[in-house]
Amino acid sequence: MFSVFTTNLVKGNIQHHSGKISMNLLTNQKFWNAVITTPPVKWMLKTTLKTCPKCGRPPLETALDSYSGKHHSRCSSCGLYARVIEFWIGFIQQVLAVEKSRVSKLFADSYVRRAINSIVSGFSEFGFNRPIQVHAPFLVVWNFTYKCNLKCKHCYSESGNVSKPELSTEEAMKVVDQIADFGVTSLAFSGGEPLMRKDFFEVARHAVDAGLYVSLATNGTLLNPENVRKLKEIGVHYVEVSLDGADAKTHDFFRGQTGAFDQTVQGLKNCLSKDICTCIAVTATKNNLTEIPAVLEMAENMGIDRFTLFNFIPTGRGKEIVAADPSPQEREEILRYLNKQLSEDHKIAILSTTPQLARVALQCHSPTQEDLILPLAHMEAAKISKRALALADFIGGCGAGRLYCAISPEGNVQPCVFMPLAVGNLKTEKLKDIWLNSPVFQDLRDREKLKGRCGKCDFKFVCGGCRARAYAYHDDYLMSDPGCIRKLSEGD
Repeated sequence: MFSVFTTNLVKGNIQHHSGKISMNLLTNQKFWNAVITTPPVKWMLKTTLKTCPKCGRPPLETALDSYSGKHHSRCSSCGLYARVIEFWIGFIQQVLAVEKSRVSKLFADSYVRRAINSIVSGFSEFGFNRPIQVHAPFLVVWNFTYKCNLKCKHCYSESGNVSKPELSTEEAMKVVDQIADFGVTSLAFSGGEPLMRKDFFEVARHAVDAGLYVSLATNGTLLNPENVRKLKEIGVHYVEVSLDGADAKTHDFFRGQTGAFDQTVQGLKNCLSKDICTCIAVTATKNNLTEIPAVLEMAENMGIDRFTLFNFIPTGRGKEIVAADPSPQEREEILRYLNKQLSEDHKIAILSTTPQLARVALQCHSPTQEDLILPLAHMEAAKISKRALALADFIGGCGAGRLYCAISPEGNVQPCVFMPLAVGNLKTEKLKDIWLNSPVFQDLRDREKLKGRCGKCDFKFVCGGCRARAYAYHDDYLMSDPGCIRKLSEGD
C-alpha cells in the first residue's frame, strides 16, 4: 500500500483537498498510527533525518529548502523524499489556510528546523499521539544558580544570598553540549538570578555557538549597560524580565527590596536600546490582579516585544503565601481579559503559561467567526482557521515533561521549574536517556492518565490543567488543577 501511494504521489496523481475531509484525515490518530508504525514508513522517517552520503545533507533539510525556493543539487533518493515531504507540507498548509510565504519564512529559521526535526523523529519513535510527543524538548529551562540579589515572596527555587551545590563551569559546559547534541531547540537561563554567576556569559556564549536559541530570565536589576552590551555581543536572543506590578509599591513588596522596580524598568530600557527582544513577565496573584492591565499597557507603551502571564504555583517560598493564589473565579476573569486582548490590535505578543487560556478562547469563540486566536501554553497565540481547531488537541496543554523540561542548579532534571521532582541528574546520566525513558515524563505525556476533573474534562487535550499546580496541591502530578473554574461549575 505504501509503495502504491508513493508511486502515485511522485507521478502527481494525488491532489490536495481542503475542508472537512482533509482535516478529518489530518487529525485521524488511528489512521496515522497505522501508517507511521509500518516498518517502511518508520524507516523512511528516520532516513529523512540522516545525512545523505551523496548530497551531504539530510533529505528533510533538502525538502524544506526546496519548498522555500532554495534548490540544491540532489540525488534521486533525496529527490523522492523531497517530493513526498513537499506534498505533505503543501497539504497541511492548504488545510490550515496558511500562506505559503509564511511557511517558507518559518522554514528559513534554523531553530524552527530543529523543532521540525524533533517532531519528525518523535513520530518515528512514539507514533502519532494526542498530544504529540517530540524526540527532544523544544525548550529546556535551566535554573543556573541559587544565588539572587532579591528575596521574592513567590520564588519557586527559594533563591537568595545562599550557598548551595551548583554545577561547576566545566560541568555546565558539558550540560550545554548534551542539550545541543540531543537536538533541543531553545535553552533558557533562569535562577535564582543567572547574572549572579561569574561564568554566565561564558556558558551562554557556548550555548549560542552550539546553535541553540538562548534566552535569559532575570529580575532585571542587573541589566546595567555593561551587562546588556555583553548579552548583545554574545548573541542572546531574548530577555524575559519579571515585573509584578504597575508601580514600585506592589513590585518592591513582592521582590523584598526597595528600589527594585526602578532598577528593573531601567534594565528593560537598556535592553530595548540594544534591540534585544524583550518580555515583561507577570505572576498573577491576588495582590496584583487589578494591576495586570496597567502592566500590559506599560509594556506596550515602552515598546516591549512580549507580555507573559505566569500562573502562581505554591512551591518553594510560594508555599508561604498560598493565600495569594487567585481563586478559580479570579483566574477565569483575568484569563477572559487576556483572551479579549488577544483579539484586539496589539503590537505586543501576549502569552501565558496558564493552559486554561486555550479553553477560555475556545469557549468564547463564536460559531460565526471564521478565524480564532488560539493561545497555547508556553507559546505565542496563533490566528488559525476554525477548521483547524482539531489540531489544538495535538499541540496544546501543559508542556511539562512533554515539550519542555527543567534543570536545577545541581544538575537535576525536572518536568518543570515549578515541580521540584528530580527524575535524573546530568552528572551521571544523559538528558536524552532521561527524556526518553523517565516514567514520570511518560505519565505526563499521556492525558488518559489524568485523574479527577481534569481526566474527565472535554478540554483535557487542549488544556489538561497545570501539572505543577496539581503536584503542589495534591503531591500528585496527575491530579486535577484546583484553579480551574470548571471544577466549581460541574461539582466534585
